[in-house]
Amino acid sequence: MHFLSESLSVSASSTGALTVSPSSVFYTDDSSIAQSAANGAQPLTVTYTSVSSALKVPAIVAPRLLVNGAVYSSAFPPQVRISYSGANVQEDYLASDGKTVTRTLLGTSYSVVALTGLISASPAELFANSAVGVLTNTLNGQSLYNRQASWQTGAAYVKVVRHTVGDEAFTYDCVAPTTTGPNPTPCSATISTLENFFPYASTADGKTYQIGDGQIVTLAGMRAWVANAALASAATDYRVYYQNNGEIYAGYLIKDGTTLQLAPLGGGTQQDSYYFLNSAALQSIKSAIVF
Repeated sequence: MHFLSESLSVSASSTGALTVSPSSVFYTDDSSIAQSAANGAQPLTVTYTSVSSALKVPAIVAPRLLVNGAVYSSAFPPQVRISYSGANVQEDYLASDGKTVTRTLLGTSYSVVALTGLISASPAELFANSAVGVLTNTLNGQSLYNRQASWQTGAAYVKVVRHTVGDEAFTYDCVAPTTTGPNPTPCSATISTLENFFPYASTADGKTYQIGDGQIVTLAGMRAWVANAALASAATDYRVYYQNNGEIYAGYLIKDGTTLQLAPLGGGTQQDSYYFLNSAALQSIKSAIVF
């Protein structure tokens, strides 16, 4: 399966010819298993591929999460174990040590939609809710793809709703310098307790947090402050500050059972489904684009 991501910057010359900036990205997260997981968990193979030969896959930073009182870097490329639970698919993401589970997702409500005929006549939901829809943009009447192109035989997409299983506590560098590995840069290296950390002005969130804006809890084995109100993001996540080794660090929490949501291309209400292309659909897109 192929999950499409995009960030395109397009300009037009005086003659109307389209130019896509080389800093643009139009790439897929490609995933497959060698055999069914019906008889036991199977490893998922994950790669990243640019859909356009003129563009590069962007630098992708592996996330860091709190697990049992420690910071773990996710494996990159992702190492994932796939197992089945009835009609659902469970994805266990592993840390760089290849064994510690850092997060678990459960895929539900699977549906498959066949794609036939002209790409331009595709189901509206595919254009509205997935990165395929960027192809419908035009500049000075010029299209980013051949509007007479058709889907290849067997093309289809899969819709799936994905939920978190267990709390997911992510962490990152609160301030410079940018780091990788299990030692993110703290917000404060001199304040050791959450009670003395607040009020704290977060430039990332554009607000000053008071200690009463959240609750102090034990989160993934860490003493942490978790905001009462969700952040303004596509995912329903909550700001987190936690203390570790005499320092205060930043993170965010996606709570157990959260339905992961995505923002439609045109904005508006968050939508619940992820859209994955099969190989025939992806090849159709590759053949149709003009950049």
